[in-house]
Amino acid sequence: MESVKDKIFEVIKSKGRAKFWFADDFIACGNNDSVRKALQALTNEGTILRITTGVYYYPKIDKQLGLGMLLPSKEDIAFAIAKHDGIKIAPTGAFALNALGLTTQMQTKVVFLTNARARQINLGEGRYIQFLHSSAQRLFTYRSFVMILIIQALLALGETNITDEVRQVIHERKSQVNDRDFIHDIKLAPIWAQEILKAL
Repeated sequence: MESVKDKIFEVIKSKGRAKFWFADDFIACGNNDSVRKALQALTNEGTILRITTGVYYYPKIDKQLGLGMLLPSKEDIAFAIAKHDGIKIAPTGAFALNALGLTTQMQTKVVFLTNARARQINLGEGRYIQFLHSSAQRLFTYRSFVMILIIQALLALGETNITDEVRQVIHERKSQVNDRDFIHDIKLAPIWAQEILKAL
């Protein structure tokens, strides 16, 4: 007879690696207690990674360079949780600056804005993802994640602090945005930021 652990692993394996899983994805495999124990066993074996309470990850394995398990980024984790919970999130200015390489400051706590309640997700070893509630609905209507990174970074720096180095970085990242998304998203930026982006 197939065990709960085997059933869960078959489900996980069928979707391939680099996928997030939540405890409630496996309600068809057994009761809450048996699912919890099975996920713990798979974690102890090193088959899956426990990201935080109720959240797991089936990692890619790098064999070519011998890097072993490839861990998900905090950004990937945040968006996976947001998708599962049916909420929207957007990067803060500090996150945007870091993601674009405009600051090298290490972030042990990564902060996103959300249209839902505020909460903090403990990733262990002093690392956190924090969701802060925001009522600024336009933040959650961007089509391109790159565009919201660019605009949030510009807002964090301020109109008088946009150096040639910043313009170069933004120019390079802007090229990754398709025309349709650019036309939609630029309208969500302040006029001064729109002028900068149009000139690049």
